[in-house]
Amino acid sequence: MKKSLFLVLLGWASLCLFPENLLKLDLKKQLTLGDKDIFLQSIASVYEDKEENFFILDPKAYKVYKFSTSGKCLIAFGDRGLGPGCFVNPHEIYVTTAGNIVVNEIRDFVSTFDENGKFLNRVTLPKGLDLIFLNSNLFYAWVWSPEGKQQVLIDKNGKILKTFFSVSRDEFSINAADEKGRSVMFNYFTEEYTPFLLAHRYKDHAAIGVTDKYEVLLIDKNGEILNKISRDVPPGIISGEEKEYFKRQITDSNTLPDFAKKIFLKKIPKYKNYFNNIMVSESLLWVFRIKEGVTHQDSFIPVDLFTFDMKFKGTLKIERMPYFISPKYIYFVETNREDDLLLVKYSYSLNL
Repeated sequence: MKKSLFLVLLGWASLCLFPENLLKLDLKKQLTLGDKDIFLQSIASVYEDKEENFFILDPKAYKVYKFSTSGKCLIAFGDRGLGPGCFVNPHEIYVTTAGNIVVNEIRDFVSTFDENGKFLNRVTLPKGLDLIFLNSNLFYAWVWSPEGKQQVLIDKNGKILKTFFSVSRDEFSINAADEKGRSVMFNYFTEEYTPFLLAHRYKDHAAIGVTDKYEVLLIDKNGEILNKISRDVPPGIISGEEKEYFKRQITDSNTLPDFAKKIFLKKIPKYKNYFNNIMVSESLLWVFRIKEGVTHQDSFIPVDLFTFDMKFKGTLKIERMPYFISPKYIYFVETNREDDLLLVKYSYSLNL
């Protein structure tokens, strides 16, 4: 009896450690940018056009770079400022099927350029943050509400047409009196357990979600919901070691007064978020879950893959977060020994 029970437990453990739907991502390095001919101050976003040219948005330099598939710099454009063709807080780049280059700013502006970097137009939106272009009249954003943050679909005049996921203000902020008795709002964020809103666009599909709920909405370029993708799995439990790590982060914060730190220390939950990033590729949704060991540098990132019709294909494990995934290539940001910022392009294959 004891032997039979042992075998059952051993079989269960084997399934947990070596699940049948464990996927493998094979990578082959194609090129590296940033260590020779071009210096990149930062990389916020990467995108490919239909000819497999790729684009880098460098927000610190207020520049967009266009490269051939072999890595030759074709054009560079942009500058800091409010004038046509200039940027204030650029955060995301997108290339339309017609070849136009769209630069989304964190707030206020969405600018469009032709394939040669010539400025075409700018939409000024009176409300909305983390703007993402869906079509010439529709944009994804999130807005502040008295209750917290709300994902929205807005038109070019800033009118809210739809609302999606939200995050309660209590999850990331406190209202408290400071040492002088004034009411002040203090915010604290960590991607491991503070819920936050996510969105990503590729071609005609976008994905939106909130990180403390394993539910992602797949929407089209008109903002219509195509599918709801989810998994019935429990969230990760914050270990004792991880809790001490989070406590040190709060205690060592230079932006929080001591009385606010005490409140945030009490707000550390029992569970982690489900994921901290989502990406759409040609035919797959990639859900990047929280690292298995937050305090371990060599811990892998589990990535769940779904088809657009909600079929779960399996889970793979990667060392770092990609910046863009096309049908043939996947792009990562790395650094070399001199701490130069590099964009590294790999070809890839999946055993789906």
